[in-house]
Amino acid sequence: MLLRGSPLVPDQFGTKIDEAESRWDLLRAKRPEYFDGGLLAVGGVTRNGHGGVTLTVSPCPYRWYAVQGDDLDLGIRPLGVKALVRNQAGAFLCGLRTSRVHSYPNRWEFLPGGSVEPEEEPLQTVIRELDEEAGCQPHAPPVAKALFFDSCSRTWEIVYELDVSSGHGAATQPGEHLSSGWFPQEQLPCPMTPIAERMVDVLLNVSS
Repeated sequence: MLLRGSPLVPDQFGTKIDEAESRWDLLRAKRPEYFDGGLLAVGGVTRNGHGGVTLTVSPCPYRWYAVQGDDLDLGIRPLGVKALVRNQAGAFLCGLRTSRVHSYPNRWEFLPGGSVEPEEEPLQTVIRELDEEAGCQPHAPPVAKALFFDSCSRTWEIVYELDVSSGHGAATQPGEHLSSGWFPQEQLPCPMTPIAERMVDVLLNVSS
């Protein structure tokens, strides 16, 4: 469940926001492909002890997340989605991240994945990303299986499982992935991102 709060505003960050805006200008000069869209920042996570989770989220500019580091932390923790997508042959969709991505360059991850946009529900996001990254649709509604926190990328990730009736090729988004493809569980590519490894350990190894 998502509880939506008011948008985050500069006054909440004090003088840190001036440093953040300055860093964004420098980052854009170095990496003009970066785009300042909107995201949902997670402000609270409440687990009910029976597998349910309530997330409190607020709209926030991407730039305030992108400029964070060990020496500047605004507390922006975006909400994202990941998915384990299985085709009829039992293979999983994976993509190789480029060397220029924000985190985990040159590592493999499960596709699709992406940030939840301010007006979206996570389920809408994972279906949209699946269409963009693989050109296919799930033949049944995706099922949310886990919520992970990625301490390196500073994101909360809702992990879904879903099946597709086809999946012979895979599209890649320019700037994000070098290549993508379908891999059986016993031949998953390496090295994988920490979240992908956790998805294998918690979800695949349990069900295999």
